[in-house]
Amino acid sequence: MTNKKGKLSLPIFLEFIELRTKVASIFPLLLGMVWALYRYSSFNALNTLLFFLAVLAFDMCTTAINNTMDYAKAKDQVYREKQNVIGRHQLDFRQMVQIVFSLLFFSIVISLLLVWRTDVMLLPLGAMCFLIGICYTFGPIPLSRMPLGEVFSGLTMGFGIFFLAVFVQAPHLFLVSRFVGEWFQLQLAWGRLIEIGLMSLPLVCLIANIMLANNLCDLDEDIRNHRYTLVFHIGRQKGLFLYTCLALLPWFLWLVYPFFGLLPFWAWLGFGIATLSYRSLRRFLEKQVKRETFIEAVNSFILFSVLYLLVLIVACVI
Repeated sequence: MTNKKGKLSLPIFLEFIELRTKVASIFPLLLGMVWALYRYSSFNALNTLLFFLAVLAFDMCTTAINNTMDYAKAKDQVYREKQNVIGRHQLDFRQMVQIVFSLLFFSIVISLLLVWRTDVMLLPLGAMCFLIGICYTFGPIPLSRMPLGEVFSGLTMGFGIFFLAVFVQAPHLFLVSRFVGEWFQLQLAWGRLIEIGLMSLPLVCLIANIMLANNLCDLDEDIRNHRYTLVFHIGRQKGLFLYTCLALLPWFLWLVYPFFGLLPFWAWLGFGIATLSYRSLRRFLEKQVKRETFIEAVNSFILFSVLYLLVLIVACVI
């Protein structure tokens, strides 16, 4: 594909689906996979590959929906024509919609294959994640334009992807469903589900913080485009306080996990990296400018996730 005015090139496509932001879905997937190996000694290569493809395609789909809907609903013409990727590159709006549906179709097909390979309960769980992901940016009142964006992004990507990445390794370890005559029986391993929830909580906080940082940086622009996010309702100062709490909580949990046997005691050695996270936090608190400091929220997420992943990998090897 050549990069001509009005034509879709590979670099523009990658900008349209914002490939650089996919770390928010890839790290929970990798961490869930390695956690299942460390904690439950379970790993299914084919299921993991299928889940990776489904998650990546759907994440690209939701980002494409977001950029498409922002262009269609923009009230600020400067944003519509100069800042949104569709207007800036004069892309064919119908072609962008076709890309959205292609990505959605691909992710649905792969997800149904996973349901067939695992357990029927993956169908409602996956459908709920699909529904939240689509409603996040699509519909008369998208979740991203409401005070719920941080909650839904954190839970679906931080907990949802982490849990499903563990689940597809060995579904029978977490739930068993079966039809017995006219009855449908479901057994849940509550202890393991709570454990997974605790281990995913840092990811929930840090992914929610990425959304919160974006809304803090875009507050004025969001108001002009009638996007009334959480920051609009609670104000910038309370938004920064919430950002601080969500940034520090994962490191507090990191100190607690070894006491409950969820991580080895030597994992505390990695706590020294928290100083880098604190410096990143201070830089963002000083000013909230999209092109300068939004990256700090992403860096904090990557920093913690890399430490988390390395500790689990070394623990598996040991």
